[in-house]
Amino acid sequence: MVKAPTKTETTASVMDAWSMMFAPQARMAEAMIGQNIEMLDFIKTRFERDKAMLRELAEASDPIEAAKLWQDFWSRLFTDYSVETTKLASHAGEIAETALRSATEEGAALMTMVAKKA
Repeated sequence: MVKAPTKTETTASVMDAWSMMFAPQARMAEAMIGQNIEMLDFIKTRFERDKAMLRELAEASDPIEAAKLWQDFWSRLFTDYSVETTKLASHAGEIAETALRSATEEGAALMTMVAKKA
């Protein structure tokens, strides 16, 4: 005769299943949040540089100085966006790897839960 699981055993089984399914999702969410933080940091820094450039431009003493400020601004802007694009591409690769690992772990967790019920 098969003994029915106790309430404690059932609760432990549900918690194990929850942990197996949630852990990969949590890692994926952490990776996405990390990328969002990176983008927000970039935007904040870019806006601060833009604001500083406007102040410097307003204080320029002649058109030649103003033209130099604009030239430096555009050069720095293109460099900043190039560096950020490289960072985001790297993050996207890491997120894709995390998604693949998460899907694999979730599949394994489902198989484990199915096997326990069988």
